[in-house]
Amino acid sequence: MAFGFPASHIQYIPYNHLSKIEFLYYSIKSCQNLNWKILAINEKELIAETNPKQETWNEKITISYENEDGFILSSSNGNQIYDKGRNLKNTDSFFDAFNDIKKEQPTTTLDQNNITETINSTKESILNATEKECSVNNFYSFLSIFTPTKGYFITPILIYINFIIFFLMVFSGVNFFKPQLSDIINWGANYNLLTVENQWWRLFSCLFIHLGFFHLLINSIALGYVGLLIESYLSRLGFLICYIACGLLASLSTIYWYDKIISAGASGAIFGMYGILLIIILTKSINRKLTSNTITLTIVFIILNIINSFKEGIDSAAHIGGLISGLLFGIILTILNSKRKAALIFIFAFSLITIPLLSYNIISKKIYVYQFFEYENKMQEFIDMEKMALEAYNVHVTDEESKKELLYMIESRGIYYWEENIKLMKEADLLYLPEENHKTIKSIIKYCELRIKLYRTAYLKIKFNSNRYDEELDNLNLKIASILDKLNKDKKE
Repeated sequence: MAFGFPASHIQYIPYNHLSKIEFLYYSIKSCQNLNWKILAINEKELIAETNPKQETWNEKITISYENEDGFILSSSNGNQIYDKGRNLKNTDSFFDAFNDIKKEQPTTTLDQNNITETINSTKESILNATEKECSVNNFYSFLSIFTPTKGYFITPILIYINFIIFFLMVFSGVNFFKPQLSDIINWGANYNLLTVENQWWRLFSCLFIHLGFFHLLINSIALGYVGLLIESYLSRLGFLICYIACGLLASLSTIYWYDKIISAGASGAIFGMYGILLIIILTKSINRKLTSNTITLTIVFIILNIINSFKEGIDSAAHIGGLISGLLFGIILTILNSKRKAALIFIFAFSLITIPLLSYNIISKKIYVYQFFEYENKMQEFIDMEKMALEAYNVHVTDEESKKELLYMIESRGIYYWEENIKLMKEADLLYLPEENHKTIKSIIKYCELRIKLYRTAYLKIKFNSNRYDEELDNLNLKIASILDKLNKDKKE
C-alpha cells in the first residue's frame, strides 16, 4: 500500500547486460501483455496507463531508461493519497511480465530489425491514436476536476475562473453563502432590466457569477464531470466554443421568457454540454466504450435537474435553453462525426449568426422591461395621488366653515391631483408597452377626466346649494362606475 500525493510506487530495474533499445523492446512487450495503453515513447522514457476492469480510477506508468539503470514508477491518477496497494501490484506485474518475455525471447534470439519494427510500429500506433481516438477521462477523484491533463485542459481553467471571480466577490464584501441580489447584479448577473438596455455583456458575464459557495461547488462538480467525458472528444477549442455558445443561448432564453428574474451561474452552459454528451452517448460517437453507470448517471442527472428547474427561484429557461442548444450541437457533431473540425466551424458560424439575430429579435419584439418597471412606478404614483384627490369625500358639511373647507379640498386638492394624474398617464402612454397596457392607460385618463367633471359639478352644487346639478352628477357617477368595473375586469384577466 502506498501513501502520498498522489499515491505512487517506484522500483529500479537493473539492465543486466541489456542495451537500452532491448530494454525498451521488453518494456513495450510487457505493457502489451498486461493490456496497458502506451501513451508516449521518447528517448528517455515510456509512458503508459493501466486499464482496470472497473473504470473507477487507474494509474500512470512511467518506465525510464535514461540512466545506467532503469526504473518503473506507478502513480495514481486523480491525486489519490491512498492506493490500496495497486501501484505496488503494477510494478510487480510488470516485473513478472518482463521476466516471462525474456525467458520466451532471450537476447540471443532477438533480431535487431524485429526490435526496430516493434518500436516504430508502437510509435505509429500512438500517433494514430492521438489523431483518431477520442479518449474519455475517468472521474478519478474530487481533485481530478481541478487537475489539467492533455485531454482535460479547458474545463479546469473554466472552473478556476469561476472560483477566482467568486473569491474576488467575497473579498469585496459579498456574502460567502447567500449574496445580496444587488451584489449579484453589480458583478454582472443577467438582469433583464439592464441587459436589454445595451448591457449585453451580461449574457456572458453571468456565466461566471454564482449565488453562493454551494451553488459554485455544485456547478464545478457537474462541469468537471462532463468535461472529463467530452473535452477530449470536442478538442480544447471545440469545448470552449460549445460551452460559451450554449451559455449565451441559455442567457438569451432567460431574458426572452422572464421579465424580472436575476440569472447567474454556469448552469445553462453546463446543461448544454450535457446535451452534447447525451447525443454522443445515444449515437455512440465516442470511440472508447462508456460504462452503463456513466450513461445512467448522465441521463438521471439531466432528468433530475430539468425537474428541479421548475422550482420557484430557479432559472428554468436557462437550463432548458442550454440543453436544447447542446442537443442541437450534439446532432451537428454526430452528422459530421468524420469531419469534426468542420462541425465545430459550423457550430461557431451558427452561433455567430444566431446569437445576434436572437438579441435583435428580443429588442424588437420583447417589452422593454425597464419601461415596464417605469409604468408600474407611475401606476403606484397614480394610486397615491388618487387617494389624495379622494380626500374631499372625507369632509362633512355641518356649517359654513366646513363648507368652505370642502370647496377648497375639491378645487385645490381634488381637481389638482386629478389633473396631475392625467399628465402622469399621458407620460406612461409614451412608454413602449403592450397594447392592452395602452388601452388601460386611455381608460384611466377617461376616468380622471370624468372625476374632474364630477368635482367641478359638485363644487357648483355645494357653492350655490342647488339641485339642478343632481342629474348630471348621477350620470357622471354611472360613467365612472362603468369604467372602474371594466378596469377591474381587465385586471383580473
